[in-house]
Amino acid sequence: MPGIMVTGASGLLGRPLVRELKAQPGWQVFGTAFSRAGGDLLRLDLRDARAVEDALDRLRPAILVHCAAERRPDVSARDAEGTRQLNVAVTAQLAVAAAARGIWMLLLSTDYVFDGLAPPYAEDAATHPLNDYGISKRDAELALWAATSDAGVLRVPILYGEINDYAESAVTAGIVPALLDPASRSVRCDAWATRFPTSTDDVAVTIRQMLAHRLHAADLRGTFHWSGNEPMTKYDMAVTMARILGRDPAILVADPRPPGGAVRPKNSQLACTRLERMGLGRRTPFAQAMARILAKH
Repeated sequence: MPGIMVTGASGLLGRPLVRELKAQPGWQVFGTAFSRAGGDLLRLDLRDARAVEDALDRLRPAILVHCAAERRPDVSARDAEGTRQLNVAVTAQLAVAAAARGIWMLLLSTDYVFDGLAPPYAEDAATHPLNDYGISKRDAELALWAATSDAGVLRVPILYGEINDYAESAVTAGIVPALLDPASRSVRCDAWATRFPTSTDDVAVTIRQMLAHRLHAADLRGTFHWSGNEPMTKYDMAVTMARILGRDPAILVADPRPPGGAVRPKNSQLACTRLERMGLGRRTPFAQAMARILAKH
């Protein structure tokens, strides 16, 4: 019975991932969290190296999926050192500990390791992050490869899924509360950056397929990309959400200027060639997936 440990199991991606993995017969799944630990999630401070090593020795997973990270670019810009501690130092420590125990590790990374000037980006394209968040994830990848060559990196773009609150996903933050407010008459939305919104349920299925392949064939390693295939600005996403919620999209104002805060790439589209060639991955149309999400709130 393979044991799989998931860090960040209380997060936007971690929750559907743990649910998807636990649905597989014969798989033993250990979800860990820290500030939001509860239920069947194990409380684990990833910054405590001794506690992490003790957990690995006690649980003895065959696979470690590392989802935990600071993933908000503006927060990373305000606290670059704290972001590097969680995103880089923790990843480095986990990678060394996992390699020493023969545990295969999959690191979740981001399209923000690219500068957005020459999309779409292949898995082996040179990285050039523009902001502290992207730099930290690029350096996390390098820390993993410094520890082992037998591991995996999965880069994903902007994610949306079942949420505890609208602020949890950059897709719904700000926009959905404004659309739900009957007093809203003019809501500005970024129409500058082209994004590829991706369902966390689809990423969870894709990871489950990757892990099944690894457990069966043991030849899955290296860098992979997975992404939705609908190019959308945040304005485009907002128009779709307005229609789902029964609001007139005319209240939305397309803003062609680069957004404020941390510098973002204009178009960091990921080419998903490796997984597509393997016949792995799942994509759900944005409008279909978002309708299900918004119906629950």
